[in-house]
Amino acid sequence: MAHLAIVISCIDYRFWPQAIPLLKKKYGRFDLIQMAGSSKNLTSPSKKEYKITILENIKISVQLHNSQKIILTNHIDCGAYGGSKNFKSQKEEIKFHKIELEKAKKIIQKKFPQLLIKTELLTIDTNKKVKLY
Repeated sequence: MAHLAIVISCIDYRFWPQAIPLLKKKYGRFDLIQMAGSSKNLTSPSKKEYKITILENIKISVQLHNSQKIILTNHIDCGAYGGSKNFKSQKEEIKFHKIELEKAKKIIQKKFPQLLIKTELLTIDTNKKVKLY
């Protein structure tokens, strides 16, 4: 059976044990592309090869599994962006990540206009419970 989605995510261990079941419940089966910084590798990669790697992985998933949808994720307190300490407030941090996800979405849409692209921001509440925002 073909995968129908691709999730692009960061590697941060704090999120994935809880986030994967949440994403599966919401989006079904998916291929997972993980790189530190997630969408940062599309919008402002520290090396141009990182952007190429993500785009190549999307292409492969589409070819092999007929993927039709991409879910771009970022998360609060991402070390690749300098962590939460780089923001005056969580509200500012959330706004920043939403903008980053939209920039990444446009980059993917340009290269893969046939794909439906959704964005998700992962947060952790005071009980260390991961939530999709």
